[in-house]
Amino acid sequence: MDKPLRQKLYEGQHALGFGLGFPAPGIIECIGPGWDWVWLDGQHGQHDYRSLIECVRVADVRGLPSVVRTSGHEYGIIGPLMDLGASGIMVPMVDSADQARQIVHAVRFPPLGARSYGGRRVIDVRGREYCHSANEDVLLVVQIETPGALQQAESIAAVDGVDALFFGPDDIKLRLGIPINAGLLDSDELMRSLDVVTRAARNAGKLAGTITPTAAVLRRAGAAGCRLNVGGGDVQFLRGGAQQKLSELRGVAVEQQR
Repeated sequence: MDKPLRQKLYEGQHALGFGLGFPAPGIIECIGPGWDWVWLDGQHGQHDYRSLIECVRVADVRGLPSVVRTSGHEYGIIGPLMDLGASGIMVPMVDSADQARQIVHAVRFPPLGARSYGGRRVIDVRGREYCHSANEDVLLVVQIETPGALQQAESIAAVDGVDALFFGPDDIKLRLGIPINAGLLDSDELMRSLDVVTRAARNAGKLAGTITPTAAVLRRAGAAGCRLNVGGGDVQFLRGGAQQKLSELRGVAVEQQR
């Protein structure tokens, strides 16, 4: 890795990532090249601490920035994940500026926050002075996923220490009564919600991102200002590739049974 992911994004570069929910570092080795970052899902994925640290290590070897999604807001949850030495941290279900400030308190070193010094891996890899650049190097992403968070998006984005707002479409769908399988482009309400998030980020001089599973969605989200985007994940890639191959071969097998 050359420049930190955070710096590249603030310079205006797009970062297209893929999600990893299975605790399988080998997937990063296999499909990581060409992507801009990997999203390690510690909230809904099957990871534990050991698999997350192994995935961060493999991503480092591949030169691939990693962003770890936490399972919650608590200081005791966030602290050990910060010490993994990942390029960024993503925190789900952030509904207010007060919650965002509590997260900054856990993620940033003084004077901005109160992150505890002494992470074993990050010291071994980056040296004891890692704390002096960590606030500038580590990307802090908060997820906007509820109608309440949409209403508070401007105040959340304004919190010092928050870098990016990440629009979470599925939880928004559940709370607004939109079918769970609806795509961003299928719903005017979803697109308006995305625009609320990107406008709040832009007004605060911050970054924005979301899930962009198709070129059309990426085009729409990118036009709105999203630069930190997830193009898919291990589950979709495995399932899609397997189903395509099965369909291709099954047709031949059926023909030969006649």
